[in-house]
Amino acid sequence: MIKLRDIDKYIDSKYQRTFILKGIDLEIEQGEFVTIMGPSGAGKSTLMNIIGMLDEPSQGEYYFFDEPIHKMKERKRSDLHKHHIGFVFQAYHLIDELTVYENIETPLLYKGVKSSERKSLVAEMLDRFQMVAKKDLFPEQLSGGQQQLVGVARALIGQPKLLLADEPTGNLHSDQAEEIMQLFQKLNEEGMTIIQVTHSKDNASYGKRTINLVDGGLDRDDRH
Repeated sequence: MIKLRDIDKYIDSKYQRTFILKGIDLEIEQGEFVTIMGPSGAGKSTLMNIIGMLDEPSQGEYYFFDEPIHKMKERKRSDLHKHHIGFVFQAYHLIDELTVYENIETPLLYKGVKSSERKSLVAEMLDRFQMVAKKDLFPEQLSGGQQQLVGVARALIGQPKLLLADEPTGNLHSDQAEEIMQLFQKLNEEGMTIIQVTHSKDNASYGKRTINLVDGGLDRDDRH
């Protein structure tokens, strides 16, 4: 599903080149649940953003379902991202001015899904996440755990092939974190490919493979 070949990401200043990622070779199969770990500054979020097509590598090759992403124009990349990838962020990234219903609906508007289909898809998500009673509330009226559930529902509504989660439980207390991780595990059992970045060994234990990054390079790749 995902093939990275000799991926570098660097920043050039006047006198030096600073590497954020260096020589990353990685393959991820469809249906895997992969955790990316490593110290702060190791390049975890940068790697995630490249996989999620939010950022481009400085050099190297990236294939997504055998499509050469590194050769694509930005518009085609953006289309692939919209149709195949869901993102869950630590900071939720909900739109404060929109209700729960409208936040969940947003990706469908970007994809041009027609109104009747949007209504039924949003209703299904609200039901699945037991948020029907909260659909008209705004993010500030929800707890952190509820906001993250809305973030997950929004990431899933476009039926992505790949779910990327960047520290998805970083702002949650342990019960809420466990609820989110059990949900990810269930989604993975249903066939969704998931890649998460986390510092938590507990969260990593829900996945089947842990990749360790150190100083922008792959240090270890453990299957469990």
